[in-house]
Amino acid sequence: MRLRNGRRATGERVRRLRDAASAATARIAAGAAAGRVAAARVRRHLRVVTPLGQSVTVVGALAWLAGWRLGWQELMVAAGACLVLLVLAGLLVVGRSALRVDVVLQPGRVVAGDPSAGQLTATNTASRRSAAMQVELPVGSGIASFDVPSLTPGATADEVFVVPTERRGVIPVGPATSLRSDPLGLFHREAATGSGLELIVHPRTVPLPPFGSGLLRDLEGLTTRDLSVSDLAFHALREYAPGDDQRHVHWRSSAKAGRLLVRQFQDTRRSALCVVVDGDAAGYGDDQEIETTLSVAGSLVVRACRDGLTSTLDALGRVARGTVANVLLDTLARAEPQEDGPGLTVQISRAVAREPDISFAVLVAGSRRAPEDLQRAAARFPGEVRVVGIRVVPGELAALRVGDRVTLAQVPELRDLPGVVLGGVPA
Repeated sequence: MRLRNGRRATGERVRRLRDAASAATARIAAGAAAGRVAAARVRRHLRVVTPLGQSVTVVGALAWLAGWRLGWQELMVAAGACLVLLVLAGLLVVGRSALRVDVVLQPGRVVAGDPSAGQLTATNTASRRSAAMQVELPVGSGIASFDVPSLTPGATADEVFVVPTERRGVIPVGPATSLRSDPLGLFHREAATGSGLELIVHPRTVPLPPFGSGLLRDLEGLTTRDLSVSDLAFHALREYAPGDDQRHVHWRSSAKAGRLLVRQFQDTRRSALCVVVDGDAAGYGDDQEIETTLSVAGSLVVRACRDGLTSTLDALGRVARGTVANVLLDTLARAEPQEDGPGLTVQISRAVAREPDISFAVLVAGSRRAPEDLQRAAARFPGEVRVVGIRVVPGELAALRVGDRVTLAQVPELRDLPGVVLGGVPA
C-alpha cells in the first residue's frame, strides 16, 4: 500500500512539473511574440526619422550631456534648439494622411511597343485643408513621383503619366504611397493608399488568313475514322442489318444490287486547336526567339478565336483554354521560360489528357529544337490529329515541308508567318 501511494505521489509531482514547464514555455513564447511586436513598432517609428533627423537628435543629446557635465550654457542652448526643431518638425507630420489616391490605366491591355496612359487622382478626404505632399507610384521596376499641392476639403488633383511597354509581360502599377515631411527634412512618413494594378502587355501578332485555307485548311470540321449510321460525311454503302433506320436505305443502289443497301457515314466533330510552345529555355537561342515564338502562338490563337474555334494553349508551362482572345493572350503575356522546363513531350501529354477532342495541333519551338524533335513529340498526339511544327530560326530562309501527318515549317521572323500558313513557301 505504501509503495502504491508513493508511486501515485511521484506521478502527481511529475505531472505538476510537466504542467509548470508547459506554462513556463507558453509564457516565454508569449513574451517573445510581444517582444517581436514591440520591436516591429519601434522599427516602424524609427523609420519616420530621416538620417538628418537622427543626426540632429544625436547632436542635441551630446550637446546636452556635455553642457550638463561641463557647465557650458552655450551647449545647453544648442541642445534646446535641437529639441525645439525636432518637436516642431514632428508636429507637422503627426496624424494620419487624409489623401486618397486613385489610379486608372487606359487601356489596361496593350500590345508590346504601344504605350498605355494612366491618370492619378489625389483627393483630400479630411475636413480641413491638406498640406502639400509628394506621391510616389511604383511602375514596373521604376518609381514615378508627383507633387500634390495643398487641397481644400473634397478637392482633387489629377496627374497624367505614360507607361512605356517595350516588351511583352505584366507591369505592376502601384499601390501609390503618399509622403509627408517637414520643411527641414527631419521626419519622413509614408502611407500606402489605394490598391495596385496590372498592365498586361500582349505579344505582337500578325493577321492570318481564316482557318480553312493553306496549312490550316482542315480546321473546318475534321472527319474522324469512326463510322456512324447518321452524320454529315458520307462514307460508303453496306448491306442492311436489322435495326437500321430505313431512312438511310439507298433505294437506287438497292434496286441495282438486288438487296437492301444503307448509307454509312463518318463522324465529324467540331475542330479544336491545340497550340503548344516549348517550355524549356534550353530550346531557344536567345530571348528574342522566345518572344517570336510567343508572337507566333498569339497570332494562331487570335485567328482561331475570330473563327469561333476552341483553342487549348500551353505556353512555357502556362495553360489556358477558350474562345476569347484576351484570355489566351493574357496567358502568353505571363509566360516565362523555365530552366529545365517540362519540354514538348510532357506538355503534349498534358494537353491530350486535358483536351481529348483535339483535331489539329501546332507545336512552336526555337532554333535549338531539331525537326526530328518536333516529329518525335508529335507522335504523342492520337493518330487522327494533324500536327504542324513551327521552328523559329532567325537568319534563315522560310521553309515548309508537308508530310502525311506532320508538316514542318521554318519561320525566321514573325512577318514570315502568314506566307508559311498559306503554304506559299517552298521546301
